[in-house]
Amino acid sequence: MSKIFSVDNKFFSTVNKIVDLLWLSFLWSVMSLPMIFILIVFLFEYDKVGLYIVLLLPVSVITVGPASAALYYAVVKSVRRERSYATKCFFHAFKTNFKYGALSSVIFGFASAMLIVDYFWASYSDSIDPNIGSLMKGAFLGIAIFVLFALVWVNPLLSRFELKLKDLIKNALILSIKNIFRTIIMAAFWVGLGYAFWHFFEQIFQYIVLIPFFLPGLSALLRSFVIEPVFKKITGDPNEDSDKEVDAWYAE
Repeated sequence: MSKIFSVDNKFFSTVNKIVDLLWLSFLWSVMSLPMIFILIVFLFEYDKVGLYIVLLLPVSVITVGPASAALYYAVVKSVRRERSYATKCFFHAFKTNFKYGALSSVIFGFASAMLIVDYFWASYSDSIDPNIGSLMKGAFLGIAIFVLFALVWVNPLLSRFELKLKDLIKNALILSIKNIFRTIIMAAFWVGLGYAFWHFFEQIFQYIVLIPFFLPGLSALLRSFVIEPVFKKITGDPNEDSDKEVDAWYAE
């Protein structure tokens, strides 16, 4: 009978993981509120926002990079590996990775804003000259793919390794190409979510308040099953060349 109510019971362990995942999703959403607000405004009033998106988006995403790195770190360490507490992991990683997370966010935010502007410009040019419009759309698509490919790796990399900004972006691009099938899987997942959100926004609007409580954490958890095998190969066994035992939760 004591085993049924034990905290080590699989049922209670699973419930605890779900609660931690929901809580981490909420923490990420709170830290990313400026970006969420700007995206919602743009979604409803994109004709009024216009070119201001080039300024608004990079500023609004400053906290998104550190929050995303912290979310991934906490999901893998606390939820999957059951090491430490979710809140402690999140804020430790958020503080540690704030500088380069914020800088990378501004860079990717500016690139994304420019791609949004280019998309509308290409659509406008297409109605005037289809050849120019097609050329611009092709260039837009190529740049967007590179940005998206790097973006799916940059925050997980930041959460695990100490890298300067230049090395962070460079290694994200290298990993995205070397692990192209894993990259495509993660990119397709994000694109699919974006497509569903854009095209079914009216149908899901009544449930939109629930999204911050489960989607960020669920996304990080699913992506971790794709990313962690790559990170294990990079880190190897940290105890092999050392006499000192290391708590390598990430290598489990």
